[in-house]
Amino acid sequence: MHDKYWKTFALASGSYAPWLRDNGSLTARIQQRCKTFSVQTLHSKQMNAAYDEIALLGLPNNQKIFTREVYLYADFKPVVFAHSVVETQHLRGVWRSLKNLGTRPLGAVLFAHPMVHRAPLHYYALKSHHVLYRRAVENLGIAPPKLWARRSVFTLHGAPLLVTEVFLPDILTLPNNISKVISAK
Repeated sequence: MHDKYWKTFALASGSYAPWLRDNGSLTARIQQRCKTFSVQTLHSKQMNAAYDEIALLGLPNNQKIFTREVYLYADFKPVVFAHSVVETQHLRGVWRSLKNLGTRPLGAVLFAHPMVHRAPLHYYALKSHHVLYRRAVENLGIAPPKLWARRSVFTLHGAPLLVTEVFLPDILTLPNNISKVISAK
């Protein structure tokens, strides 16, 4: 089940489309296009799940979940706001490595584990009224009309983990291909 606003196809055209539609590791793709990559952790804590997260993960109402929110930086500019949620009970089980990620990228864990399965991507153009839009821009001093986001559920031994990636405008400043970064070194 998914929220009626998130679609299985990206209506984005132009520069955002390749970023949205790529099924590989977003972390690896960004790292290939910059000289310096880093993760800034905003928080890792228990929170109430949002309505669309409850529906997508099949949780009861008012369920507490573990939430991790970070900015991914490329060459010292924030390019992605990432929001990950998992049932708290799974932190003692299959997703226990999430508790101690710190400034390490989640993508490195997800794409390195051969048993992790990724569900299809869903897309949405977040507007200023959406909670993830507000969280993504609150520390940045920017307020574009919309922010493109994608999300998918990763499953390991039946335990779901929802990852939402919100693309910030500076993602478009990264080189389109790896050769630009290599030749600049």
